[in-house]
Amino acid sequence: MTFVKMTKRALNRALSGFGYQIRGRGDDEVQRRNFENLSLAYEHRLGVDGVKLPVSARRHELLARLLGTPPSEAYFIVEALARCASVAGDVCEFGVAQGETSALIANEIAESPKRLHLFDSFQGLPKPGEMDELKDDIFSLGSMAAYEGKMSCAEDMVLARLAAISFSEDRYTLHKGYIESEASLLISLPKSVCFAYIDFDFYEPIKVVLNCVHQSLPIGGIMIVDDYDFFSTGVKKAVDAFCSHHNSGEQAIYDLVVPDAVLGRFAVLTRVG
Repeated sequence: MTFVKMTKRALNRALSGFGYQIRGRGDDEVQRRNFENLSLAYEHRLGVDGVKLPVSARRHELLARLLGTPPSEAYFIVEALARCASVAGDVCEFGVAQGETSALIANEIAESPKRLHLFDSFQGLPKPGEMDELKDDIFSLGSMAAYEGKMSCAEDMVLARLAAISFSEDRYTLHKGYIESEASLLISLPKSVCFAYIDFDFYEPIKVVLNCVHQSLPIGGIMIVDDYDFFSTGVKKAVDAFCSHHNSGEQAIYDLVVPDAVLGRFAVLTRVG
């Protein structure tokens, strides 16, 4: 055994107790190829099931970079965008964080005429309301109120992610500030929305977004709401109340699908009527 290998083994043994490991560049390349192979296999399976995803050389890299959104959930976003390709309207994301999901969405619509609308306060989470009870204390802060102002990300991070994939500035609009009312949001929304990814965490902003996007969402349009039945109870309450209201008539307006939690905590709403 060479001195380098002996040193690496000794260091790995010492660092293993702290959860770290020394890896060479070759190890990262193997992992990248394995992830890409699994992604391609999954995309082929989607094609067998009737969803034809456009070929994308960059998709696997963007999937691997995601923070807070597992690839299993991200593929629901990719699949939804493919399904909405022929549906009239632009694409919206509510709650963009670092912009990793924004870059993934932008990449999927890069060859289409659809514009991307990004909504975020860039000041962290708003004050939670009465409908928001702490279900999963993800940062161990002890209370729902303690999360006000948390999870803030700089606007420049989002712009850098979009620039890195050469998504032109004239293809997207950044809407800065908290969502405070339906009236103010309706002014900013495009006339037609074919897809919306909603990651606003609390009851009131999600309620406002669902009600507003509903007015611009044609049949076949899709909304995906992140953190359903996770973190704050307000997310599930808002989605359930929205679907209950719109599906109370003779014909359901929305098809609600909640995938198994092993795939992620989110809900998929497809307009069917």
